[in-house]
Amino acid sequence: MRSLRDMIFEACEEEEIESIKSKKDFIDYAKNKFKIVFGDELDKERMNNTIDGLLKNNKELVDNEEWGELVGMLNKSFGISILDIMYSIA
Repeated sequence: MRSLRDMIFEACEEEEIESIKSKKDFIDYAKNKFKIVFGDELDKERMNNTIDGLLKNNKELVDNEEWGELVGMLNKSFGISILDIMYSIA
């Protein structure tokens, strides 16, 4: 049985992903996640290289507008779960 917390989290994450309609939207989403995760220690060059590499290495997902898959890959690149991110901003 899923917890209420998990159901609320899934609904929020789903809504965020559904708002991604273009490559630009994904880039904005990714940059925001980097800012949340790294805060004042954000290395903008590394952030841009990571986002660019993710998009370049997954061209088929970009072409098919499979933003949810790319969001999952982005979150895995941080080495932490999205729940950790959610709790850090709550």
